[in-house]
Amino acid sequence: MFSLSGIRPTAGSPKLLAIIGAIFAAGFILYQISFLHDLILPRNISEPLDALNSCHRHKPTLNHYKGSPSTKKSAVPNIIHQIWKTSNVSEYSDQPSHRSWKAVYQPLNYTVKLWTDDDILELIRVKYSWLLSTYVDYPHSIQRADMARLVVVHAEGGVYADLDVYPRSVEELQCFQRLGMQAIFAPTAGTVGVSNHFFMAEKESPFLRWALEEAKRRASLNSNQILLPYLRVFWSTGPLMVTAAALQYAEVRGENHRLAVIDDRFIRKLVGHAAGRSWHGADGQVLNFVADYYGRIALGVGAIVLLVLALFAARQVYLRRRNRDQFEYKLYLH
Repeated sequence: MFSLSGIRPTAGSPKLLAIIGAIFAAGFILYQISFLHDLILPRNISEPLDALNSCHRHKPTLNHYKGSPSTKKSAVPNIIHQIWKTSNVSEYSDQPSHRSWKAVYQPLNYTVKLWTDDDILELIRVKYSWLLSTYVDYPHSIQRADMARLVVVHAEGGVYADLDVYPRSVEELQCFQRLGMQAIFAPTAGTVGVSNHFFMAEKESPFLRWALEEAKRRASLNSNQILLPYLRVFWSTGPLMVTAAALQYAEVRGENHRLAVIDDRFIRKLVGHAAGRSWHGADGQVLNFVADYYGRIALGVGAIVLLVLALFAARQVYLRRRNRDQFEYKLYLH
């Protein structure tokens, strides 16, 4: 009687489970990253929006808009908006830029405002009651901060700057204010998307209203499938939401959108950005990297998965042949 003790059909089972687990993990990661869709598309947001790499250079090109908005007086009021939990900015984790903005712009007859949580809540209660439930129900304070910056600039117009954004070129900022654009944003990931750490807009900008409505719409959706907290914020109220709203708005309005994104290299001449991101966890640091290199990462993950599958298939063929040879050899012996 021959024995099959030398044949171990389950020997590869732990490795098989590990491979299957790795494939599912890779699929899960790519699925989560897919929520960055609007930001990581190969298209450049400077295609539907005007890309500004020099204020004076772009000023003559704005006449293609109906009504020639470049002939208006400064559409963006001389107000600098910043936001913090309280009026005591010394509690901010890094050196806050509020004093810098006041020192540079107050002598130029700008109003430099620091909005507190209480100020913003009161503004929303009085003028944006349709947003109140959405605002107070956000689970993360950064989501409220994201919405708040859109609200205050929509309400009064002006320039918004995070507390880690520092003034540099006064001349260029004032030039941008006079371009006749309804909103101008800093870029993110090159010029792949728009960021909300620095932007300017006219009072009651139609686009900012559009973006606020998009934020409310996304809040009504089930975002529990987005498991990473940073990505959930990014998608619901952050740069990803603003980018998606800008693309939608530009598509609907056509050439009359009056939206612009500042070129990544030029924004550094306009303002400095310490990019503290103190609220970001480890998932945020990873996804910031992924947003910049998504194409390469997706290609690399896909190649690794295919390689693992090929190696697994080759190993299975080898094991079957070896087991068959052992089986035939034992038959021969018996």
